[in-house]
Amino acid sequence: MPTPVTIVQRPQPAPAPDPSDLAAASDSLESASAADVVRWAWDRYGSGMVVTSSFQDCVLLDVVASAAPRAQVVFLDTQYHFPETLAYVEQVQERYDLNLRVIRPQFDPDDRWRDDPDGCCRVRKVEPLRRALAGRSAWVTGLRRADGPTRASIPVVGYDAKTGTVKVNPLATWSDDDVADYVRRRELPVHPLTSEGYASIGCWPCTRPVGDGDDPRAGRWPGMGKTECGLHR
Repeated sequence: MPTPVTIVQRPQPAPAPDPSDLAAASDSLESASAADVVRWAWDRYGSGMVVTSSFQDCVLLDVVASAAPRAQVVFLDTQYHFPETLAYVEQVQERYDLNLRVIRPQFDPDDRWRDDPDGCCRVRKVEPLRRALAGRSAWVTGLRRADGPTRASIPVVGYDAKTGTVKVNPLATWSDDDVADYVRRRELPVHPLTSEGYASIGCWPCTRPVGDGDDPRAGRWPGMGKTECGLHR
């Protein structure tokens, strides 16, 4: 008698939201405070919402701590972060007692970044993010239009087809002055490398200080013809 075959029903991905609904939501939140944007996302998606942070600063985390304190925050530990970044993660966690999840690559450190920076980012950022967002419906980021040309047109709310999540950017409309003013008013801890000219802080092999007036992301992957890690494209 043949062995019975068990058919496993795999969960189907949620259908993509109606683009017009997201566009309307984004338009309605264009002038809203960052806290109100986070509350909107939490009210709508609840535990299906996840927040990611590179811990370059803690502006978004300060907003989330007050607007949705139970939201899960994810830090992608690439294993190449500056020691100052890891110390800053601990400092911020101590201040806010975040619902923090640290996700690491499935590979040991290697030298892939030297000749295959895209592949390095793929295994140390993109794949870990996939695990972070598995089963989630909304992804909250700290992206700002002022970050550079590649981000100049990001909406407050949109759809990320690559991850299958609604992507929420509460700080999208903030200028550099807005960030500096918020940090000052809230007396937020500042990443120690900021004062050394690091305007955009990633992994140590691929991050350099920039000069006054330079594009903040000019110090990322210098000389490699690369501007994004792959998380946001």
